[in-house]
Amino acid sequence: MKKLNFQIATIILILMINTVSAQTIINKDTVHNSRAYLRFGIDPSTVIAFGYQRNIMTGFSMYPVTAYAEWKVSATRFAIKNSELKIGSILPVFGKGSFMIVNILNFSVGSDATSNFNSKKFAAADKIAFGFYKKTWFIATTAGYEKILLNHIENTEFYKTTYYEDAKDGWYKGAGGSFQFGIEGGGTFKKKYDLHLEIKKPYTEKFNSYGGSPFHVNLGLGYRF
Repeated sequence: MKKLNFQIATIILILMINTVSAQTIINKDTVHNSRAYLRFGIDPSTVIAFGYQRNIMTGFSMYPVTAYAEWKVSATRFAIKNSELKIGSILPVFGKGSFMIVNILNFSVGSDATSNFNSKKFAAADKIAFGFYKKTWFIATTAGYEKILLNHIENTEFYKTTYYEDAKDGWYKGAGGSFQFGIEGGGTFKKKYDLHLEIKKPYTEKFNSYGGSPFHVNLGLGYRF
């Protein structure tokens, strides 16, 4: 199992290096192709995220594809065992003037360590943004869905001793999915610096209220180069 985990991690790192990449340089920037950023917020717990993105012309679209990679870690339990790595791409699928429809697709692997269990999850997500994208600012409404594809659960000795001694470790099919609907916007100042704010309302796969924070809020600062 350790060998399998190492192989999966290696594949993810190779993909990240080959595609580079998280959010987008959609704002019609013809000078800068890359952006590094820092994000802080509730998503769904308090997190800090570091990301890199790059615009790539593919030839099949008049718009560049923005490939991205982001590493998100718990702000209260800053450790590899409480983090998530995400890779993906952002592609405008329709544009008329400043109005654009943008599709954001990503795959992620994350881990979480608690007193009862250690877990790893593999997930895929897709989000659509509808909004107005100017050269120095943008605002958009968003709708997204994330599906957990696979989980690995390793129960701690504390859990086995205190609650259920026959608890089994192993791989499990995904634990459902979640929807998020929200609004986001941002602006660029001094041609290189971006501020980005995102507010989302999460729901379970059955559109019930989410068990954690009632809203997810993120504030980001980026640097273009």
